[in-house]
Amino acid sequence: MPHPPGKKAESRQKILDAALALFKARGFEGVTIDEVMGDAGLTRGGFYAHFKNKDDLIAYSLMPRTTARPDAASASGLRDFAGEYLSADHRDDPSKGCLASALTQEIAREGPEVRAAFNEFLKYMIETVDAYMGNDSGELSEDALAIVAQMVGTLQLARAVPDPMLSVRILKAGRQAVDYLIPPELAEDQLT
Repeated sequence: MPHPPGKKAESRQKILDAALALFKARGFEGVTIDEVMGDAGLTRGGFYAHFKNKDDLIAYSLMPRTTARPDAASASGLRDFAGEYLSADHRDDPSKGCLASALTQEIAREGPEVRAAFNEFLKYMIETVDAYMGNDSGELSEDALAIVAQMVGTLQLARAVPDPMLSVRILKAGRQAVDYLIPPELAEDQLT
């Protein structure tokens, strides 16, 4: 009996969502195909109808997902975006957060297919920050690169330290650094 239209795409998305959450929480090596399929509510046998192997799953799970982008440049919107990213909630639940801060070290040791997928995700993230800054040139700006690097690095450090007070201070310092990196002309436009 054939599946209803869209069922395969729905199953694939369930697998990708489950895999990404597990990967962010436990890393690539700490997750099995059986666990991914179980969390997706599917059987292991269905895995190979969607992916060649685990590396293929990893690469596809890193692809950019559609998220809302700002309609107009906004320093306050960028501050809000960075504030959510550099929050205690995001720090404390990597499975629901950004894959860059959760998996960068692991991705650096992966093969070209996985690294290429991450490259596309990172570009998408930088383009989102550029949209907040009103850069629609098609080129990734140095300011957006610096802000994304600041956010990802800050969150990684805040997660790594065992001292809760130091972690809070790291998050606060990261938010201040992002604010400092917002181009003056954008920040000035927000004041008028």
